Amino acid sequence: MSFKRKTLIFLILSQLVYLMFSIAWLVVLGISAYLFRDSSEVNPGIRALFAYLQAYPGGLLLGLILGWTYFAKGKYKQAVWWNLLPLLWVVPYVGIIIYANIFA
Repeated sequence: MSFKRKTLIFLILSQLVYLMFSIAWLVVLGISAYLFRDSSEVNPGIRALFAYLQAYPGGLLLGLILGWTYFAKGKYKQAVWWNLLPLLWVVPYVGIIIYANIFA
């Protein structure tokens, strides 16, 4: 199997996973609004966490667009690396889910 075909399969499968996490992201973002309900002064760390959660769609779009752009140009390694950008949000979310299931 050629590297082009492997890259194509990887891009499609990983983006389907990212789509599933987009649904989970909506739930997490909705719940994260409760971070601000109890205090009049909000901790800067809480604001940073909320901004990080809000940035997922932008990171997802950037990774998808640049991944397919580099794939079309024949730069397959760069396409894969850009397609991994949404993992900056996915990996911590999966880690929290695993941690919660083990220690809850």
